[in-house]
Amino acid sequence: MRQQSGFSLVLVAVLVGLLGFAGLFALRVGPLYFDHWVIQEVFADLEAAPEALEGQSSRQIRRDIDTKLRVNNLSKFVARDALGIERNGNQWLLSLDYERRTPFVAEVDLVVSFAAVAAVGEP
Repeated sequence: MRQQSGFSLVLVAVLVGLLGFAGLFALRVGPLYFDHWVIQEVFADLEAAPEALEGQSSRQIRRDIDTKLRVNNLSKFVARDALGIERNGNQWLLSLDYERRTPFVAEVDLVVSFAAVAAVGEP
């Protein structure tokens, strides 16, 4: 008589649990990375068109970036003081460091740190 082979009920339950955990993790963390991707696109747009920042003060640049974040519904996640703007000769150095927190399971939260950097203009 041949021995039966295949998945046992316990193994199926473990696999379903692991897939559920991975799916929940992806659903919780995925939107955070998508939002960061949008922020990186805002910075990339500024790098691609440095003439847009010519003659602007750091206050005007901050307002323009804040407007772009607000249009994409991201301004509520990024503190105003998280945006760093420095002038280095003819070049603007933009940096944005921030953290996002999202609930995961019960009292467990996921905290993800992000950083976006852009150098706009000729050095």
